[in-house]
Amino acid sequence: MLTPPAGAAHFPAHYTPPDLQKVMMLQKLIEVHFRQERDLNFYAKRMHLTLPRLNNLTRAHLGKTLYELLQDRLHEEAEKLLKHTSLTAKDIAYELGMNDPAYFFRCFKRVTGMRPREFRKQARMMLKA
Repeated sequence: MLTPPAGAAHFPAHYTPPDLQKVMMLQKLIEVHFRQERDLNFYAKRMHLTLPRLNNLTRAHLGKTLYELLQDRLHEEAEKLLKHTSLTAKDIAYELGMNDPAYFFRCFKRVTGMRPREFRKQARMMLKA
């Protein structure tokens, strides 16, 4: 959840600064399009901003670049699908718009330290406990 930036306390409680509104709008765009759209310029154009300006906003408010936000959302979805569906890791890779399942496996292991199959096994054991 986003919190107002430092110095925003002098605004009325219902006021959201324009930059923060843009970041919130971007989060909604990512949520709608993350499976199909990996082109960072797609998001910048939809926001009517340059990519450097958009990255400056996301870094200032969320501490991450647009690329990192997209990767985080994809990883979050991969974890959710591994925990709650019977789709194979290969099918999940395709479901998330990745054409190379091996790349998906490497990226997943880099983030979690586990292969998708290991993650699923551990996650399901924790759900049963």
